[in-house]
Amino acid sequence: MSAQTCSRCQSEFGCTAATGTCWCTDYPALLPLPETGTADCVCPACLTLMTQDVINQSIDTVAVHTAAPQAATACGDQPLIEGLDYQVNDRGHWVFSRWYLLRRGTCCGNGCLNCPYGHINVKANAKP
Repeated sequence: MSAQTCSRCQSEFGCTAATGTCWCTDYPALLPLPETGTADCVCPACLTLMTQDVINQSIDTVAVHTAAPQAATACGDQPLIEGLDYQVNDRGHWVFSRWYLLRRGTCCGNGCLNCPYGHINVKANAKP
């Protein structure tokens, strides 16, 4: 692993690209790759923010929902990424993101908090 400087925030992070694989290949392929070398590499925090921006700009489009089954197949073996696929709430529970639930390909019917399929979360909407 070599030390790399993030081209966006200037922080240092570990890079394994020289070994033939890199941690960044676990991220969905939504951003263009750098032309050559690792001069444009960004740290995990910046890549998460950049990927979130792309997802947030397009997640409500019809095209994204139409492509959801293909996204589920393409992302099938990728590990879950905190900040993209889920957040940990103040009670320590994982809350899946709209992105993750959409790439599952179908609604599970459990009323997930961030359901992109229009399923109403009864617990979230219940009156105390």
